[in-house]
Amino acid sequence: MTAVREQLACDGRPDLVFDFVRPESATPAPLLVFIHGGGWISGDRTMYADEAVWAAQLGFASACVSYRLAPLHPFPAAVADVQAFVRHARRHHAELGVDPTKIVAMGNSAGGHLAAMAGLCPTDLGTGEPAERADAVVCISGISDLREPDTRSLPIAMSFVEQFMGGSYGELSEQFAKASPLAYVDSQAPPFLVYHGDDDEIVPVEQSRALAAALREAGAAVDYHEMTGEGHSYTFTAWEEIRRGCAAFVRGL
Repeated sequence: MTAVREQLACDGRPDLVFDFVRPESATPAPLLVFIHGGGWISGDRTMYADEAVWAAQLGFASACVSYRLAPLHPFPAAVADVQAFVRHARRHHAELGVDPTKIVAMGNSAGGHLAAMAGLCPTDLGTGEPAERADAVVCISGISDLREPDTRSLPIAMSFVEQFMGGSYGELSEQFAKASPLAYVDSQAPPFLVYHGDDDEIVPVEQSRALAAALREAGAAVDYHEMTGEGHSYTFTAWEEIRRGCAAFVRGL
């Protein structure tokens, strides 16, 4: 399928750009907002370049987004940037050729956390106004709860978390709560597709189990997949299975 490829700026900000790919079609396409991982301190939008090609082949548009990285830009910078992309896509849906009711935030690791925040946080952390939430979320190996974190269960991730937050839980407990997707789960939560390896040594699988349970309790639609024998998302061997699941999830919206 022929696709349109552009590099665009979000709200005219040269520091906040995204690689946009859209299939050439007169019909508005669902939009996948791809959010890279890297512990909130590294990585860039090119990490999802292959997924953008895959999405276009299925008739989906995609935006591979960049966001400000910690520790130079601690919370809430990255969350605010991802929220800005969702807001921008919805407000400019006609010129982008996307369906404003099918904006899907998708990410792995730190990107999974940011995708969940884009779908759940009711406040735009950049403007202070009500957030324009993502219509659906694909969360892969993401942290969901930073409230009263048990450093014994997050021995590796906590070093990244503290850089992302700009300090320790003891110093910033209220901010840690504000950065927790699980804290925002309510009856307005969008549909979620969640993947997590049961042998993840960076982000314990209990994080996604708790998120899925809370979403179900709130009455939200959640499709939870625990990947047997898989570690953190970067070592997954089942990406084709995840791609098939994502395609079915988006088509079902």
